[in-house]
Amino acid sequence: MLLPTPLAQDEALHALAEIRSVIDRSARYSTFSALSGLLAGVAALVGSGGCGLMVGFPGARPENGLPFVLVWAVVFVAAAVSLAVLTTMKARQRGEPVWTPIARTAASALVGPGLAGLAASMVLVQTGRFELLAGVWLLLYGCGFWSVSFFAPLFLRWLGGGFMILGMAAWMRPEQSALCLGLGFGLLHLVFAVIVLARYQK
Repeated sequence: MLLPTPLAQDEALHALAEIRSVIDRSARYSTFSALSGLLAGVAALVGSGGCGLMVGFPGARPENGLPFVLVWAVVFVAAAVSLAVLTTMKARQRGEPVWTPIARTAASALVGPGLAGLAASMVLVQTGRFELLAGVWLLLYGCGFWSVSFFAPLFLRWLGGGFMILGMAAWMRPEQSALCLGLGFGLLHLVFAVIVLARYQK
């Protein structure tokens, strides 16, 4: 019986490894934009008043009530728009479809945490519990990252865990809400941008 030579075996294993890599890439969402992460991080650092260093800035003081909510609504909208626009541009530059099945799956994983965050925010605003908003936002955003990590690179799971830890810290120390918001939506988004730039930008 003829057996394949060691060289032929090595070539076959290499081919199988490449096939597995292609399949894995097709099953995980990776059309991220580093620039969108950078813009989101900068917007959050500004919104938090430099992690609370600008103590008079409305976004750094939950006790300001609606002005605090308005600042962060602008931050979130700006981040979402930049993500949508820049991710679409990147996909088109790569000659890839924007709304692929895996993209729809990843987006669907964000719906639950997103709706929960919106509903919880409305209740807290109506009851005047503005000091709890930062914890809700960070915790549920982290849950969204954790969920997406099952359909995207696993580093999102670590970032999601970081957001959740900061969310609990914001609940335990409401007076440090601006710091937690800046470290979470600001610093962790910058970390996201660096990782994407290093691993996925071509």
